Amino acid sequence: MLQVKRSGPVATRNRVLSAILTCLPGAWIQPSDRDLVALYRMRYRMAMEENKYDAAMIFLNKILEVEPLNLEAKLDKGELFHRHLQEYDRAIEQYTKVIRLTSSDESSEYQKRARGSMSELMEMFS
Repeated sequence: MLQVKRSGPVATRNRVLSAILTCLPGAWIQPSDRDLVALYRMRYRMAMEENKYDAAMIFLNKILEVEPLNLEAKLDKGELFHRHLQEYDRAIEQYTKVIRLTSSDESSEYQKRARGSMSELMEMFS
């Protein structure tokens, strides 16, 4: 009969953690908010290129979870509702948020784009 020497649960856990840290040295590092936003932005663009609008919306929402006042994500969300999902009331809501958040900066590129898209929607409804 062959005798098998088993290690306790603590020793096994330590070996597993050691193996993970050796193979995946950055696995335990929490990414910064800036890194998360960049990752979500990249995934949003990939989803848009593949016409996966539901996935694109998920990544925009992830950006807004990390940075609730991210104007670019709010504007992109409005564009997605407006141009791809034809949910015009929700697009107007997003454009209005961008315009309100940039009301103190009339020269803001985000405000100009939001106002232009809002005008386009208003012309379409009139």
